[in-house]
Parts: sequence; C-alpha cells; structure tokens
Amino acid sequence: MYFGFLQADWHGGLDLDYNFNDHDIEYLEPERRRSTRKRVRRRKKRRKRILAKLLPPFTAIVLIAVISVIAFKTGLFEGFSYSTKEADLYEYFNMTGNEEAVVMINGEPTDGRLRVNNGTLYMPLSEIKSLYTDRFYYEETENRLLYTKEQETVATVVGEAAYTGSSGTVSLDSPAAFFEGEGEERKLLVSLDYLKLFKNMSVKLCGGGNEPYRTEIKTEWGSVSTAAVTKAHDLRTGKDKKSDILTELKEGSKVRVLEQEGEWTRITTEELITGYAETRYLGNTEERPETPVSDVPEETFTSLTSDTPVVLMWHSIGGVAGNDTIYSATDGIKGVDIISPTWFSIADTAGSIRSFATADYVNAAHSMGLKVWAAVDDFNADPALSVYEVLRYPDKRAAMIASLTGYAKQYGIDGINVDFEKITNESGEAFIQFIRELSIEAHKLGLAVSVDNYVPRTYNSFYHRKEQGIFADYVIIMGYDETFAGSEKAGSVASIDFVRQGIEETLKEVPAGKVINALPFYTRVWEETPKTEEEIGASDTVGEFVPYNLSVLATPSLKQEEELLANYHAVPVWDETKMQNYATWQSGGKTYEVWLEDEASLTAKLEFMKAFELGGAAGWEISLAAPYVWELMERYY
Repeated sequence: MYFGFLQADWHGGLDLDYNFNDHDIEYLEPERRRSTRKRVRRRKKRRKRILAKLLPPFTAIVLIAVISVIAFKTGLFEGFSYSTKEADLYEYFNMTGNEEAVVMINGEPTDGRLRVNNGTLYMPLSEIKSLYTDRFYYEETENRLLYTKEQETVATVVGEAAYTGSSGTVSLDSPAAFFEGEGEERKLLVSLDYLKLFKNMSVKLCGGGNEPYRTEIKTEWGSVSTAAVTKAHDLRTGKDKKSDILTELKEGSKVRVLEQEGEWTRITTEELITGYAETRYLGNTEERPETPVSDVPEETFTSLTSDTPVVLMWHSIGGVAGNDTIYSATDGIKGVDIISPTWFSIADTAGSIRSFATADYVNAAHSMGLKVWAAVDDFNADPALSVYEVLRYPDKRAAMIASLTGYAKQYGIDGINVDFEKITNESGEAFIQFIRELSIEAHKLGLAVSVDNYVPRTYNSFYHRKEQGIFADYVIIMGYDETFAGSEKAGSVASIDFVRQGIEETLKEVPAGKVINALPFYTRVWEETPKTEEEIGASDTVGEFVPYNLSVLATPSLKQEEELLANYHAVPVWDETKMQNYATWQSGGKTYEVWLEDEASLTAKLEFMKAFELGGAAGWEISLAAPYVWELMERYY
C-alpha cells in the first residue's frame, strides 16, 4: 500500500509532507531508500528552522496576552486611560444653590456672583455704579431709584415692577430693584433687565434646574476667537485626560477659544462652561466679529459751553447795597467775559433762597459786555445749615431750582454758579442729583450752569466731577487754599504743583473745554510762634513735628503786597519750585513767611493753564485784583 502511494506520486516528486518512518523506507529500493532518507533528514532540519523562527514571536504574543490580563485585573493601565468621572458643576463653580449665577464679563470668567430671583439677574447698586454707570441715585426719603437722562428723570419705587418717566408709567416683568439683607449687610439690588433700558449691554443666562446658573455680561464688542469641534469628546476641568468631565462637546458645535496650551485648549462653550478640550479635536481658530448692542441711543446733552475760552470773576456782595460796587470793581478791567456776584444762599432747611439780586446790577454788567452768572452758596446765610437735610428731599431740591430759575427770569441773569462747599460723603449723591436736575431746568431757559470744586483729593471725590462734566457747562477748580487758616505748617496758597495737580486730576474726568481753573488774588502772611517746652512735650508724636504755633497775620490782596513788603523791609526771593516770590523776616521772637501771588506767579500759572487748552480762567475775587491782572487776562485770553 505504501509502495503504491510512493510510486503513484513519484513523478510529481516525493511528498515531503508525508511522515515517513524507518519501516516505510525499508520497502524502497536501496538507491531510493538512501535518497529518501536524505530528503527526510533535510525536511526535519527545515522544519526545525521554521519552528525556530516562529517560536519567539508566538511566545511573545502569549506573554503579552498573559500580562494584559494581569494588568487589567490589577489596574495597571488606568494611568493611560480617560477618566469617566463627571464633575459636580456646583462644586466646580463653587456654588451651593440656584440663588446666584457665576459671572463672565466681556468673555472673561470672573469670581463674581449675581443674584437670581425668579429667573431675573440682579446686581448690587454699588457695583453698577462702579462698573457701568454712576447715574443712578437712591432717594431714601421716597424709596425711589432715580435715573436722570438728557431731559428727564426716570423713577421706580423699590420693590415695584414698574417705572415712571415723561411718557407715563411702564410695567415690567419683575421688580426693577429690591433690598436684600439686614443691617450692614443690607444692599439694594437692581435688575439687569432694568439697567439695559439705560445702558447698551447684552446679558446671557444659562443653567438653572439641576445646574448652577451662569451668565455673561457684554458691554464691549470686537472680535472673538472661535473653533468648531471636529470630533465629539469631553470637556474637562483640567488639561489632562484624568481630569473630571464637565460636559460633552458635540461634533460641529462652536466654542470660544481662550488659550491654546499644546495638546489642550481652554475654551468656553455656548452654555458658558469654561474648561479644557483636546486641541486635536478642534478645527482651525477663526476670528469672528461681534455685533454690538445699540438699543439705547447715544446721549446728547445740552451744552452752553463756549467755543472759545472764557474768563470769569467772582464779585463778593454782602448785601443789596453792595451791588453798587460793580462800578469800582470793574474799573479798568480787560479780558473778562463773566461776572459772578455772590447773590444767593440757602437760607434754611426748607430750601428757601436768600437773594441780593437787582436788575440794575445786571443791566450795568450787560452794558459793559459782561454776562452775569449769579453764585449760590451753602454757607453764607446760615453757617450751621445742614445742606444734606435740604438736598435729600426732592421737593426741597425742586423748590431751590424753581427759586433760582425764577430769579434768573426776573432779573435777566445769564447763568447759575453753584458754590456748595459743605458737601460731605453723606450728601454727595444728593448734591450731584441736584446738579443734574438744575442743569436740565436751567438749560430749558438758556442758562449756563457752572460748579465750583476743590482741587481733587481722595477725600472729596463725592463731588462727582465726572457727572458734573456731563450735565453742567463748566467745572471750576478753586485752585487755591493749598495752605489755609487752620493749617499746622506755613506754605503757599497756590504753588505750581498744587495747580498742576488740580488740573491734571480734573482732566481725568472732565473734558478740557469744560474746565476752568480759578486763581487767587490774595495771599497769607504766616506768623510762627515757637512752641514752649510744655507744648513740645505735649505735641503729638505721630507725623511731622512742627516746632511753632501757626496763625495768620494778614490776608493781603494783590494790591496790598508791595505795601506789606515795604512795611516789613522784606526782600522777596524767587522760589523756582513753587514758581512764586517768597519773603521771610523776624520780629519780636517770631518768624513771618509769605509766598506772594503777584504778576510773576500768575504768569507762571497762566502759562501752565494755557498748555492744557482749558475752557478758561477765573479769579477770586475781582475787587482784590491789581491792574496787571487785566493785562494778563487780555494777553492770555
């Protein structure tokens, strides 16, 4: 049987796959037997070589399989896999409930929070004033929130879902404002929907339900970097695959690109969740232009500001009879446009106005080519008056405005100059509301409004110069009294640095064309009496030690300075630092010092003022001026 098989296959060659054994080979012829044994030996060697090549890879595959099973059972590969843990969004946003929303402003995440009440966003009034507009005024006496526009004041009663303006009462879906908290924690919250009536802004709110609220507020528009998600994957809390999952990024969705950091990109989704996406699954970044919100028309305020600089001189009037001094006070003047008599003063807490105005004075001024801006103050009629108790009540503000505009119509006055010098932090908000309301009513009659201000300091910021510059026609800097009666140390009334500070700080808030800097036509002679040993021992150790007691010997006008120096045989020396002439002398164991306001010092100030292209100059006060003042005014203005 075996022989037959071999014979049948012989012509096709020996079948090497057949497993010959020695018994089989014995049936072959001798010659063939030897040949077959050789073939079988070669076949065995080749099979060994093949097995030698195949065995290592096969062994490796088996080992890998065994190791893989062990690795998966022991968690060895966990460090190389994606985390499937979902982040707690409340914990991620540091939120505990749905009474607040996390805030993004102009595309940037913040740590801020806004109150959410029945799906409406509310912001503390203090933050609105700081971030968006200082125009709101809470009128405590009426529990109203006021917003003054170009021609009207819009009011809403706190807690009510309505507001009233010149067009009547308009209903809202939710209260425009409400109070929350008690005691020192009590704060007034204002609806952003209500704010949007006065400020161009977009507000987007996401979340709620089982997610924390998230909002974005935009008041600035330009372009935004965006990218498309090319493959669905998870947005994560950090830039690694082991970070928790915030949400799923669906293929085709658009995201806002904040920062690319290699394999990971920080992005914000349309649902206002910010986290890290894999860069490889995002398309190319594109800059997309944003469409600004323009629902609120740009405000256009009436302005009676002159196209050319003006020069104003105050005229101190102590009574009706004092109006006759207009002739002597204006003798020889040149370069002056406006005279401001100190006619009006708040007389009582009812808002009554005491008046020294006369038609003869106005007629005389007009005949000289001078406009009359009558001054109203808060200190002359009643030095103990609380201006806050007047300004905080709307009916009292209205009464004062009616009186002032009534006098203006009666006597032909051209403008009102407000000189309220007793304003405090408490009364500041009511004061600027009075300026807003006065300006609207005055402008209806063609009356200019100017407001006097101290040189800006952090402690008098409550005068709200920026708002003055919007509603009033001129903001006047009283650029004097750098050192005043009551100061501990002698010094200049108006050094050049003091003037510089007043102008530069005011220009940060008010356009130059609306700024007037006022000059002093007086100075102070300081008398320094050495302190006794007892006084030195009792001196306050905090701050600079001043070895003398300071008092004012005299307050000479520009006209009197030459006589003063002659009387004391004092020789002035130019102080380059203060840009003033300075003199000192000794008498009776006391030291006397004076920084002169004279032609040289006024020239230095006017040169400096001219460089800023201000709206003009002013002077306190006209009867104190020397003849050279008018030459200077004509030269510079």
